Amino acid sequence: MRMVPFVPAVVPNILQALVLVIVFSLVLAPYMRKHAGAFYLGFLAFSLASFLPAMDANPAFKTVVDLFASCYTGVAFYLVVMFIGALPKRWQAVRRLLAARSELSVIGGIVICAHVVKVVFMVPLSLTFYWGYIWGDAAPYMLLACTVIGAPLLVCFLVPWITSFKAVRKKMRPATWKKVQRLAYPFMALLVAQGILLGMGHAVYVGTDASEFPTYVATSVTYAVMGIAYLALKLHMRFSSSHAKD
Repeated sequence: MRMVPFVPAVVPNILQALVLVIVFSLVLAPYMRKHAGAFYLGFLAFSLASFLPAMDANPAFKTVVDLFASCYTGVAFYLVVMFIGALPKRWQAVRRLLAARSELSVIGGIVICAHVVKVVFMVPLSLTFYWGYIWGDAAPYMLLACTVIGAPLLVCFLVPWITSFKAVRKKMRPATWKKVQRLAYPFMALLVAQGILLGMGHAVYVGTDASEFPTYVATSVTYAVMGIAYLALKLHMRFSSSHAKD
Protein backbone atom coordinates (compact mmCIF):
# COMPACT_ATOMS: atom_id res chain seq x y z
CA MET A 1 0.00 0.00 0.00
CA ARG A 2 1.28 3.44 -0.93
CA MET A 3 2.01 5.71 2.00
CA VAL A 4 0.90 8.84 0.13
CA PRO A 5 -1.96 8.00 -2.28
CA PHE A 6 -1.08 10.48 -5.03
CA VAL A 7 2.61 9.49 -5.24
CA PRO A 8 3.50 7.01 -8.03
CA ALA A 9 3.55 3.43 -6.73
CA VAL A 10 7.13 2.88 -7.89
CA VAL A 11 8.42 5.42 -5.35
CA PRO A 12 9.40 3.40 -2.23
CA ASN A 13 7.46 4.18 0.93
CA ILE A 14 10.71 4.83 2.79
CA LEU A 15 11.52 7.69 0.39
CA GLN A 16 8.05 9.17 0.78
CA ALA A 17 8.34 8.94 4.57
CA LEU A 18 11.82 10.44 4.55
CA VAL A 19 10.69 13.53 2.65
CA LEU A 20 7.71 14.02 4.97
CA VAL A 21 9.81 13.54 8.12
CA ILE A 22 12.51 15.96 6.93
CA VAL A 23 9.94 18.68 6.24
CA PHE A 24 8.09 17.97 9.50
CA SER A 25 11.32 18.06 11.51
CA LEU A 26 12.71 21.21 9.93
CA VAL A 27 9.49 23.10 10.56
CA LEU A 28 8.85 21.86 14.10
CA ALA A 29 12.34 21.16 15.51
CA PRO A 30 12.36 24.24 17.82
CA TYR A 31 8.96 23.30 19.23
CA MET A 32 10.05 19.71 19.83
CA ARG A 33 12.66 20.87 22.32
CA LYS A 34 10.23 23.15 24.15
CA HIS A 35 7.25 20.79 24.14
CA ALA A 36 8.83 17.34 23.81
CA GLY A 37 6.20 15.64 25.97
CA ALA A 38 3.36 16.81 23.75
CA PHE A 39 5.08 15.41 20.65
CA TYR A 40 5.79 12.11 22.39
CA LEU A 41 2.16 11.76 23.44
CA GLY A 42 0.95 12.69 19.96
CA PHE A 43 3.04 10.04 18.23
CA LEU A 44 2.18 7.51 20.92
CA ALA A 45 -1.51 8.18 20.26
CA PHE A 46 -1.07 7.63 16.50
CA SER A 47 0.98 4.49 17.17
CA LEU A 48 -1.74 3.07 19.43
CA ALA A 49 -4.38 4.02 16.85
CA SER A 50 -2.58 1.84 14.31
CA PHE A 51 -3.73 -1.20 16.32
CA LEU A 52 -7.42 -0.34 15.99
CA PRO A 53 -9.51 -2.77 13.88
CA ALA A 54 -11.36 0.24 12.46
CA MET A 55 -8.21 1.21 10.56
CA ASP A 56 -9.00 -1.00 7.57
CA ALA A 57 -12.63 0.13 7.46
CA ASN A 58 -11.72 3.79 7.06
CA PRO A 59 -9.09 4.37 4.33
CA ALA A 60 -8.80 8.10 5.05
CA PHE A 61 -8.18 7.48 8.75
CA LYS A 62 -5.67 4.74 7.91
CA THR A 63 -3.76 7.05 5.58
CA VAL A 64 -3.45 9.75 8.24
CA VAL A 65 -2.37 7.27 10.92
CA ASP A 66 0.18 5.67 8.58
CA LEU A 67 1.73 9.06 7.86
CA PHE A 68 2.58 9.39 11.55
CA ALA A 69 2.88 5.80 12.74
CA SER A 70 4.00 3.49 9.94
CA CYS A 71 7.30 1.63 10.28
CA TYR A 72 8.59 3.76 7.40
CA THR A 73 7.98 6.91 9.42
CA GLY A 74 9.88 5.49 12.38
CA VAL A 75 12.80 4.44 10.21
CA ALA A 76 12.79 7.84 8.49
CA PHE A 77 13.17 9.60 11.84
CA TYR A 78 16.20 7.46 12.58
CA LEU A 79 17.69 8.08 9.16
CA VAL A 80 17.39 11.82 9.81
CA VAL A 81 19.07 11.38 13.21
CA MET A 82 21.92 9.37 11.69
CA PHE A 83 22.52 11.58 8.65
CA ILE A 84 22.58 14.88 10.55
CA GLY A 85 25.47 13.41 12.49
CA ALA A 86 27.35 12.87 9.23
CA LEU A 87 26.57 16.15 7.43
CA PRO A 88 28.49 19.43 7.79
CA LYS A 89 27.53 21.30 10.97
CA ARG A 90 27.89 24.62 9.15
CA TRP A 91 24.66 23.96 7.30
CA GLN A 92 21.79 25.81 8.96
CA ALA A 93 19.33 22.96 8.38
CA VAL A 94 21.69 20.50 10.06
CA ARG A 95 22.16 22.74 13.09
CA ARG A 96 18.39 23.19 13.36
CA LEU A 97 17.84 19.44 13.40
CA LEU A 98 20.78 18.71 15.69
CA ALA A 99 19.19 20.92 18.34
CA ALA A 100 16.30 18.44 18.51
CA ARG A 101 18.25 15.25 17.82
CA SER A 102 17.28 13.53 21.09
CA GLU A 103 13.62 14.35 20.57
CA LEU A 104 13.71 13.06 16.99
CA SER A 105 15.27 9.83 18.24
CA VAL A 106 12.63 9.35 20.93
CA ILE A 107 9.79 9.97 18.47
CA GLY A 108 11.24 7.52 15.97
CA GLY A 109 11.63 4.97 18.76
CA ILE A 110 8.01 5.28 19.84
CA VAL A 111 6.84 4.51 16.31
CA ILE A 112 9.32 1.65 15.88
CA CYS A 113 8.31 0.09 19.21
CA ALA A 114 4.70 -0.11 18.06
CA HIS A 115 5.85 -1.78 14.84
CA VAL A 116 7.99 -4.28 16.77
CA VAL A 117 4.97 -5.33 18.83
CA LYS A 118 3.14 -6.14 15.58
CA VAL A 119 5.90 -8.19 13.97
CA VAL A 120 7.89 -9.75 16.82
CA PHE A 121 5.92 -13.00 16.41
CA MET A 122 7.69 -13.48 13.07
CA VAL A 123 10.98 -14.31 14.81
CA PRO A 124 9.83 -17.60 16.39
CA LEU A 125 7.60 -18.29 13.38
CA SER A 126 10.63 -18.03 11.07
CA LEU A 127 12.20 -21.00 12.87
CA THR A 128 9.29 -23.33 12.04
CA PHE A 129 8.46 -25.24 8.86
CA TYR A 130 5.48 -22.91 8.30
CA TRP A 131 7.90 -20.18 7.21
CA GLY A 132 8.63 -21.93 3.94
CA TYR A 133 4.92 -22.41 3.24
CA ILE A 134 4.25 -18.72 3.87
CA TRP A 135 7.09 -17.19 1.88
CA GLY A 136 8.08 -19.85 -0.65
CA ASP A 137 11.29 -18.95 -2.50
CA ALA A 138 11.51 -15.71 -0.51
CA ALA A 139 11.81 -17.58 2.82
CA PRO A 140 15.64 -17.36 3.09
CA TYR A 141 15.62 -13.60 2.48
CA MET A 142 12.86 -13.05 5.02
CA LEU A 143 14.56 -15.32 7.59
CA LEU A 144 17.75 -13.28 7.31
CA ALA A 145 15.87 -9.98 7.50
CA CYS A 146 13.47 -10.84 10.33
CA THR A 147 15.56 -13.05 12.59
CA VAL A 148 19.27 -13.13 11.79
CA ILE A 149 19.40 -9.35 11.36
CA GLY A 150 16.20 -8.38 13.17
CA ALA A 151 17.20 -9.70 16.61
CA PRO A 152 20.54 -7.83 16.92
CA LEU A 153 18.96 -4.80 15.25
CA LEU A 154 16.35 -4.70 18.01
CA VAL A 155 19.07 -4.66 20.68
CA CYS A 156 21.03 -1.94 18.87
CA PHE A 157 17.81 0.07 18.66
CA LEU A 158 16.43 -0.36 22.17
CA VAL A 159 19.52 0.44 24.24
CA PRO A 160 20.39 3.82 22.62
CA TRP A 161 16.69 4.71 22.36
CA ILE A 162 16.11 4.27 26.08
CA THR A 163 19.14 6.44 26.83
CA SER A 164 17.80 9.14 24.50
CA PHE A 165 15.27 10.10 27.16
CA LYS A 166 16.78 12.99 29.09
CA ALA A 167 15.65 11.55 32.43
CA VAL A 168 17.69 8.40 31.73
CA ARG A 169 20.64 10.23 30.23
CA LYS A 170 21.03 12.44 33.31
CA LYS A 171 21.53 9.37 35.48
CA MET A 172 24.34 8.02 33.30
CA ARG A 173 28.01 8.88 33.32
CA PRO A 174 28.98 10.85 30.19
CA ALA A 175 31.57 8.23 29.21
CA THR A 176 29.03 5.42 29.56
CA TRP A 177 26.43 7.32 27.55
CA LYS A 178 28.92 7.88 24.73
CA LYS A 179 29.79 4.18 24.63
CA VAL A 180 26.11 3.27 24.41
CA GLN A 181 25.58 5.72 21.56
CA ARG A 182 28.24 3.90 19.54
CA LEU A 183 25.64 1.20 18.98
CA ALA A 184 24.22 3.64 16.44
CA TYR A 185 26.82 2.48 13.91
CA PRO A 186 25.96 -1.24 13.92
CA PHE A 187 22.32 -0.14 14.12
CA MET A 188 22.66 1.78 10.87
CA ALA A 189 24.47 -1.10 9.15
CA LEU A 190 21.85 -3.62 10.27
CA LEU A 191 18.99 -1.27 9.35
CA VAL A 192 20.30 -0.89 5.81
CA ALA A 193 20.92 -4.62 5.46
CA GLN A 194 17.42 -5.43 6.68
CA GLY A 195 15.88 -2.90 4.30
CA ILE A 196 17.75 -4.40 1.36
CA LEU A 197 16.78 -7.96 2.28
CA LEU A 198 13.13 -7.13 2.91
CA GLY A 199 12.93 -5.46 -0.48
CA MET A 200 14.58 -8.45 -2.15
CA GLY A 201 12.41 -10.92 -0.26
CA HIS A 202 9.17 -9.22 -1.19
CA ALA A 203 10.32 -8.89 -4.81
CA VAL A 204 10.97 -12.64 -4.99
CA TYR A 205 7.67 -13.35 -3.25
CA VAL A 206 5.47 -11.37 -5.67
CA GLY A 207 7.46 -12.35 -8.77
CA THR A 208 8.70 -10.35 -11.73
CA ASP A 209 5.26 -10.10 -13.34
CA ALA A 210 3.66 -8.38 -10.35
CA SER A 211 3.00 -4.64 -10.44
CA GLU A 212 4.71 -4.29 -7.03
CA PHE A 213 7.97 -5.88 -8.24
CA PRO A 214 9.63 -2.60 -9.40
CA THR A 215 8.70 -0.94 -6.09
CA TYR A 216 10.37 -3.65 -4.02
CA VAL A 217 13.47 -3.56 -6.20
CA ALA A 218 13.55 0.23 -5.86
CA THR A 219 13.26 -0.19 -2.08
CA SER A 220 16.34 -2.42 -1.95
CA VAL A 221 18.27 -0.01 -4.15
CA THR A 222 17.20 2.95 -2.01
CA TYR A 223 18.48 1.34 1.19
CA ALA A 224 21.74 0.38 -0.52
CA VAL A 225 22.28 3.92 -1.79
CA MET A 226 21.52 5.40 1.63
CA GLY A 227 23.94 2.99 3.27
CA ILE A 228 26.72 3.84 0.83
CA ALA A 229 26.01 7.57 1.15
CA TYR A 230 26.14 7.43 4.96
CA LEU A 231 29.40 5.48 4.94
CA ALA A 232 30.94 7.91 2.45
CA LEU A 233 29.90 10.92 4.54
CA LYS A 234 31.29 9.43 7.75
CA LEU A 235 34.58 8.51 6.09
CA HIS A 236 34.84 11.98 4.59
CA MET A 237 34.16 13.52 7.99
CA ARG A 238 36.84 11.39 9.65
CA PHE A 239 39.36 12.10 6.89
CA SER A 240 38.67 15.84 7.05
CA SER A 241 39.01 15.81 10.84
CA SER A 242 42.32 13.93 10.71
CA HIS A 243 43.62 16.20 7.97
CA ALA A 244 42.69 19.32 9.97
CA LYS A 245 44.62 18.04 13.00
CA ASP A 246 47.72 17.47 10.88
